[in-house]
Amino acid sequence: MITEDYVSFEIAKLLKEKGFNEPTWTRYEDDNEVIFGDKYDWNNSPMGQISAPTHQMAMKWLREEYGISIEISALKRHQWVYTIYRLLEKKVAEVWNDGTYVSYEDATDDALKYCLENLDKFI
Repeated sequence: MITEDYVSFEIAKLLKEKGFNEPTWTRYEDDNEVIFGDKYDWNNSPMGQISAPTHQMAMKWLREEYGISIEISALKRHQWVYTIYRLLEKKVAEVWNDGTYVSYEDATDDALKYCLENLDKFI
């Protein structure tokens, strides 16, 4: 069964810090569990929930807001890497990670984390 892949709680917090405020159907109410509900901007909720976007939503937000594109590539079965491209201007043009990941989702999570923690290098 194919399921949606949501960003980790750690990445959800980084997204909130960096200004992600898109409505989502999912949210974190604690550090482990994704809760489904109404489509809402949970990051601006008075009850302190944090939006739990999918990997694809977070990647699209980085592309649209900051011109940062993340590419996940397979080296071979169970061996994934990521490359980050700056789509605008001539600042950091490309970042390629040295490590490899056993899943596409792990590579995506790490790439998102890298981008959010180093956003000032890209803008």
